[in-house]
Amino acid sequence: MLRQSAILAAATAALALAGCGSGANDPAQTAQAGASDAEAAETGGTATAAAGAPSAASTDAAAADLAAYVGKYPSDKVAGVSWNEHPAVLAAIRASVGDPAVRQAVLELPGPSAPIELIGGKVSAWSCEVHNCGQHQWTVMVDPASGAADVCYFNEEQDAGNSRWFLAGGTQEKRPGNCQVEEGG
Repeated sequence: MLRQSAILAAATAALALAGCGSGANDPAQTAQAGASDAEAAETGGTATAAAGAPSAASTDAAAADLAAYVGKYPSDKVAGVSWNEHPAVLAAIRASVGDPAVRQAVLELPGPSAPIELIGGKVSAWSCEVHNCGQHQWTVMVDPASGAADVCYFNEEQDAGNSRWFLAGGTQEKRPGNCQVEEGG
């Protein structure tokens, strides 16, 4: 279970080991994600598949492999690919999160994280902004069977008492509290 003390301990350890967030995404990948987000904003929807992008079938198959990340940190690599770079994770986030600023923060902000867990049957990763963990954090919960994601985003400056949830069905809702999720939560 993700408990606040465990998360803070994990965040402290991650900061000590990673030199305060040295796990930034590859600049080329960041630019590609930004281009996809810009395309989505221009078309008023989600980004379209680019040439060479994984097909829906290959993304679905990749989603089934996400359980291999349980117990690892989002920056750890499985078969040479980190959670934050995994095509199924990227596709799920882009499909669920309609707000470009939130999508960019979840995809691009480096920061401390907790080990990936299986919560409610979903492979779940929690991260936060460097030096601002309590006030700015997010959780990505991907269903390994369908590849769909529920994404929580909490920014205390925007809404101190509530997190925003971008659900796999395309809906959005506010829930009390931040993005620390426990089994059954």
